[in-house]
Amino acid sequence: MGRERIYSSSAERQKAYRARARTPGPAPSAPQKKRREPSRPKQLAEIADRVQRVLASYEDWRDQLPESIEGTSQADKVADTIEKLSAVADLMADIDPPLGFGRD
Repeated sequence: MGRERIYSSSAERQKAYRARARTPGPAPSAPQKKRREPSRPKQLAEIADRVQRVLASYEDWRDQLPESIEGTSQADKVADTIEKLSAVADLMADIDPPLGFGRD
């Protein structure tokens, strides 16, 4: 025994196919391009900029501390953090990375 026929004629089968083709299906998604990472010198510049912004925010925090907190352990930790961030910012400013293969 063969398969049972779904459509009685070729015309009916073609009509059903055309009806299915007219209904919109999910749109094919475009393949995602890989995002190229920024060059190493640009990455270093971004990191140095971020360190400067964090340092500025800690300095603002220290400047806005109430007098009652000055001299406490929290104020000392903020001052210590500012010193360390200043050292990191100075080190980041001294870095002069090589350029690579004409893409920088």
